Amino acid sequence: MRLLLFCCCVLTFSALQAQDISVATDSPGLFYRTETKTEALDLGLNARGRERTLLGDLDLSGAWGGPTYNYSMTGDDWALVRGGFGGLEFGEEFFIGYGGWKGRESFTTDNPTSLSPEFDFRHSGLILAYTPFSDNAIHPRITTIFGPGKVDVAGEGRDRMLVGQAMIGLELNLFQWFRIGAEGGYRFSTGVDSALITDQDVSGAVVQLEARFGFSW
Repeated sequence: MRLLLFCCCVLTFSALQAQDISVATDSPGLFYRTETKTEALDLGLNARGRERTLLGDLDLSGAWGGPTYNYSMTGDDWALVRGGFGGLEFGEEFFIGYGGWKGRESFTTDNPTSLSPEFDFRHSGLILAYTPFSDNAIHPRITTIFGPGKVDVAGEGRDRMLVGQAMIGLELNLFQWFRIGAEGGYRFSTGVDSALITDQDVSGAVVQLEARFGFSW
């Protein structure tokens, strides 16, 4: 009787082992499901391991720079301000850069008197620009600039301030490597601490022409 039970157990174990081998070798469905789960796991790990960036999913798409010429309202007159800039383009529509500008003509106060001095003006700052529909030959451009500035008053010395500038205009794509922008806006200033010059004297309307050299890939 014991021998009979032992033989039955051996036969049952052998049958089960043969069935496992057959399923592992002859069942492509299980193999496919296992492979799919592995691929899904790899994709999940890659997605979770992706770096976060300041500009989200926007990729670096170009680099641009060039000279800037603008006329700024000063009192009842306009004064030439010249400078330059450089920066990087992201997603073909967003631009982040830095620039510096200096008045090439003396500025005057808004309400000049015989005692009102002329002063020299310069500023620099971070440039943030947005150019929707940049693939079109002519497209709009919105630009903001924010940074430090200085005024030099004859006989009084130098005074520091903060300058912000907001502009809107059009940009023309002449070549892949050359663009021209024409914009208008307003310059704001704050922090002028002078008995002769005020924030209002430095603030004023701006009309700007800018040449932009670079490339978008």
